[in-house]
Amino acid sequence: MNNKNRNRAVAKAETQKKSDFTRRIFLSLLSASFLLALFVLGGNAFADNKDPAEQEKARQFIEVFADRAIGVLNNKELTEEETLGEYRSILNEAFALDYIARITLSRHRRKATEAELAEYFNLFPEFILKVNASRLQKLDTAKIDIERVTPHAKSDIFIRTKAYNSENKSIDVDWRVRSDKNGNVRIIDVKIEGISLVATQRDDFTARISSSGISGLNQYMKDIIDGLTVAEEETTS
Repeated sequence: MNNKNRNRAVAKAETQKKSDFTRRIFLSLLSASFLLALFVLGGNAFADNKDPAEQEKARQFIEVFADRAIGVLNNKELTEEETLGEYRSILNEAFALDYIARITLSRHRRKATEAELAEYFNLFPEFILKVNASRLQKLDTAKIDIERVTPHAKSDIFIRTKAYNSENKSIDVDWRVRSDKNGNVRIIDVKIEGISLVATQRDDFTARISSSGISGLNQYMKDIIDGLTVAEEETTS
């Protein structure tokens, strides 16, 4: 075999080797992606939001949650501290706070240091409690009736309710719920007259991060928690 043919044979062998290597890498990545999909999707496979039993569980969850929240709201014998404690328990038990904290911070998570993120996630639950406790106290809610239960996407369920005040005037309140990995129903968003509370909070956080960074947002949350500042009230027409 002359040198020219030998070089061609070597080049062909190298090309085949690279092709085999690329194929092995592709198959490895494909297998890893498949296993990851099984892990992520399979973990929630039990929570079929189109299953009538799952929908009924979500309905009952909101019924119990609403009765408990209204009971606290209208109990005038509770002290302010006792009321806050009841709200804290309801918030921690009924809402997917870690999930809400993540989507509220949105893309800005990538800009934060580990220390800033740790502080943010630590402050978020108490911040949400303090922001909403005073607003809840001003509500005149006598009852909440469930109108319909609707599956959404692959795992979420929307529960449309009407909240009535003492004059029997109503507003539409939609609860978006999802079962966690243990099968426990948790609230991941609330829409009042079509306005998402999570989206509203995310927009507020985005504006604050744009002006003062994650550290500035954390300081703002601290000030709310410590009572050094008051969150702006939502205005409705």
